[in-house]
Amino acid sequence: MTTRMPPLVAMLTHSAACSGAELFIARVAAARVRVDVVVVLGEHGPLEAVLDQLGVDHEVVALDDDVRTHTAGSGGGLVRKARSTLTTTRALAGRLRALGVDVVHTHSAKAHLYGGLAGRLARIPVVAHVHDVVGGPGTSRRNAQVLRTALAVLPTGAIANSHTTARSLGRSRRRPAVIGCPVDVLSAPPAAPDRSPGSFTLGMIGRLTPWKGQDVVIRAFAAARSRGLGPDSELAVVGAAHFGADADFSNELRALVTDLDIEDAVVFRGHRSDVAAEIAACDAVVHASTRPEPFGQVVTEAMALGRPVIASAAGGPAEIITDGHDGVLVAPGDVDALADAMLRLAADPGLRARLAVGGRRTVEQFATPVVVEQIESVLLRAARRTR
Repeated sequence: MTTRMPPLVAMLTHSAACSGAELFIARVAAARVRVDVVVVLGEHGPLEAVLDQLGVDHEVVALDDDVRTHTAGSGGGLVRKARSTLTTTRALAGRLRALGVDVVHTHSAKAHLYGGLAGRLARIPVVAHVHDVVGGPGTSRRNAQVLRTALAVLPTGAIANSHTTARSLGRSRRRPAVIGCPVDVLSAPPAAPDRSPGSFTLGMIGRLTPWKGQDVVIRAFAAARSRGLGPDSELAVVGAAHFGADADFSNELRALVTDLDIEDAVVFRGHRSDVAAEIAACDAVVHASTRPEPFGQVVTEAMALGRPVIASAAGGPAEIITDGHDGVLVAPGDVDALADAMLRLAADPGLRARLAVGGRRTVEQFATPVVVEQIESVLLRAARRTR
């Protein structure tokens, strides 16, 4: 009797940067149980080293510059990009067939387009995994419409990381499966930092960019200090500017700290590879996105590590947190409300402990084995349609 091999899934993204969706791919690929995986990247980059360390098979089907830098356009530029996309699509379709791929699993806006087309051309089912809110602030209406159309007609299945993300896809012939992001949940969280009485450290972790709300957190922290937050309190800002436009914002944050006269209490930690260690060094973690977050991985990471969370009441975090039970929710951009929440947590260790316990219970639904099992179920259903 012939033993059937597990289906081969090609996890596809145009980027090889070590950002959220790409690290998600690495984590899920390394934790796979019921499928085999090859990660197919559109460029060379640092993600390759991460995949090597994890023992995940990967290769590059390089995109040309017209596809990699695609934005909405018109006229000759749009025609040129369409031709480049078709060239990339044919090359990728051929490689997918040569590898014997059973399911294409796309993970970025560009990959949803050229990967979806390649899957159709190669007659391989495609599952689109959407990690970002489609049509959110800062994106063009034309690009959002193109992406929604592609997601409606190209994949045979879809996954969204939250109900917020799912709603942003618009009308579709099939409802996406809503599956959150995986997080490692240890049997016991790391011990709370050993601090002197009255000291309190807040952590803000994330890329330095205006919509993440670091300026809101800094203003709230200054307001909390003026209203009684202990003189030994500290705000640790962890993260860096990833794109050129964010560099100005990074400089503005440092100038804001100086203007508010809190230089002694705000530490810019820069980019850190060990995010868990940064979270564990805090008494509480703040999430302050000013627009709906697709999921909010820092929120679940903090909950898994037993650190209470203050988060914006919008998007994924508002779906995860029940205010007062496993975290604290505040209106996005509300400096006064955020300052009040900081003061409450700093003054009440018992409240912090209760929220930490509640958070650990809540986050179990996002434990890596649970999430990987859910994702594999979707992929296996897609594979069975052609096997």
